[in-house]
Amino acid sequence: VITDRREDGMIPEKIGDILAHLFLHDIHHRGQVHAMLSGTSVVPPQLDEFLLDYDVRVRRDEVERLRL
Repeated sequence: VITDRREDGMIPEKIGDILAHLFLHDIHHRGQVHAMLSGTSVVPPQLDEFLLDYDVRVRRDEVERLRL
């Protein structure tokens, strides 16, 4: 449980609820970006994958191609 400071005092929030909110918020914004780019001729960048340092070394060609 994490305590969140609000105008009406300290509110306890479950970590699982916070993570669910963050993931859904991320999905929402990726959808917005996709919708905006769909109406243009812009090639969309990689928006849905997080690469760790190890991944960058192993997938260097892909990372360079995607300009990450």
